[in-house]
Amino acid sequence: MNEAAFQPAPLLMAEMVLSEKTQERKPEMIKDRRYTGNIIHIDFYAKETFQNYPAKDSLTLTLATDGEWEFTLNGKEYTMPEPFLLCLNASDELKIRRTGNYAAKTFCFRPTFINSRLTPGAVISNTFENTEDMHDRNLIDIFMKRNEYYRGLLKLDTPSMMQVNSWLSVIGAECLSQSDGRWTCRIRRYLLQILYLLEDEFLLCFENKSLQKRPIDYALEYIHSNYHLGLTLEGISRYTGTNRTTLNNMCRQETGMTLMQYLSHYRIKMAKEALRHTNLKLSEISLCCGYNYESYFVRKFTESCGMSPGEYRKKHRG
Repeated sequence: MNEAAFQPAPLLMAEMVLSEKTQERKPEMIKDRRYTGNIIHIDFYAKETFQNYPAKDSLTLTLATDGEWEFTLNGKEYTMPEPFLLCLNASDELKIRRTGNYAAKTFCFRPTFINSRLTPGAVISNTFENTEDMHDRNLIDIFMKRNEYYRGLLKLDTPSMMQVNSWLSVIGAECLSQSDGRWTCRIRRYLLQILYLLEDEFLLCFENKSLQKRPIDYALEYIHSNYHLGLTLEGISRYTGTNRTTLNNMCRQETGMTLMQYLSHYRIKMAKEALRHTNLKLSEISLCCGYNYESYFVRKFTESCGMSPGEYRKKHRG
């Protein structure tokens, strides 16, 4: 299929199924062998071989970290000497022509792993009325939407790529070890972190917008990747090479908040996602979101949302 003949795929994926005669990799699923015995429709490939690729009943997230690549993706030829991400659905076509000493890892999941309402039919029709369901559906646009500018490939800066690599490695470790009864919750949380981190880059690529990054862009990306750590204004200022006053002024212009207010806002945002999508204990959520003490997390969440974390979880999962 040549470039001139390529027709951008529709914004909504046609189907995520193939006929029984089609050769494909085995269905993506892992058994919760230690706790419930349930089948979980996810899988992790620490060393992706690209055989029968991409998955035919799941979404496929692949991080290529090493190697020189020559391949065709949805009719467009690429030569990639640097790390990149593939965010693919069953309709995408990848043909690898050459690789050299490559390394790539893949996580496959069905949209229902994020939200049980994201069934194939619901994803295709995209007629959700609930705001939270609409938001979750939009998070997987990176796997679904295609046009002449975006065909399923993303290039990220080095810090973002390193963070995605780290989170994918944790996902892989949890898939293998099933460390406790909440291992799937932990995977879901890391997956959501990855999707949030990729969202802005995807939109820029899809809309063919180039971004000359400013200090505030680096600061916000740093928060998105490291909000679970004990970040300070001084530390973020050093990272961006900008003094605190200037950086705070930039942040107010960009978000309407100071940098530390934005950090708190983003931590609460990610806590909401964990409460809505996982069964993790409040103590674990608080640590994951950068709060060393559960009591302080509960107080800040209640101040921000007008209800306690437990009340929020009951309301949005009831």
